Amino acid sequence: MATLLLIRHGQASYGQVDYDRLSERGQIQARALGEHLATVKLDALYVGPLTRQQQTAAGAAEAAKLPPPTTLAEFAEYPGFDMVTRFMPKLVAEDPELAQLVSKPTRELADRAFKTILGRWSRDEWQIEGVERVTEFTARVRAGLERVIREAGAGARVGVVTSAGPIGAAVGMVFGATEHHMIRTGLVIRNASITELKLRTQDFAWHPEKISLLSFNSVSHLPTDLHTEY
Repeated sequence: MATLLLIRHGQASYGQVDYDRLSERGQIQARALGEHLATVKLDALYVGPLTRQQQTAAGAAEAAKLPPPTTLAEFAEYPGFDMVTRFMPKLVAEDPELAQLVSKPTRELADRAFKTILGRWSRDEWQIEGVERVTEFTARVRAGLERVIREAGAGARVGVVTSAGPIGAAVGMVFGATEHHMIRTGLVIRNASITELKLRTQDFAWHPEKISLLSFNSVSHLPTDLHTEY
């Protein structure tokens, strides 16, 4: 058997022009994460290519001696910014009130727009050339998981620093969920949380029926003032 720890990055800079970097709290979360992972004794560590993912792995490594991380593009988040940018005209045509996001933007309107677009995208109802479809996203994540599992040895403990979307997809795959429900699962995943999967398979291939979810979205390694979702 092998153990796979799916780790969400620390808090990013929500609301800032450069969202893809850790906030001050996110940096603290990364160090606390590293202190916890030092007790886990990982055999291998993988990380997605995004800045917030890379900074989380680096911050954790500062607090603990971790294996050198291997970057895998498959563990990048779904293209949220591209979706909002490219699908906004279609959304405004359906809900003219959201046109105020241009002249009078508010967090409430932005959240409403994003959740509506995400729902349409996750059901594969809206597609546009140049924006990754939800089926392509989940296939990409599965390819990354398959590589990690192939490279894991018997009894190995492997960490993957990624984002909420890929973690939700992985958990959904274990239970045979639809893409829409995989994306919905990702919406509740906290920053710097750990989701643990156990692989009961001899050939170390991705067989959902041989993979068990041991824990989901755990932040027990963080003090309560570091519990965040955005």
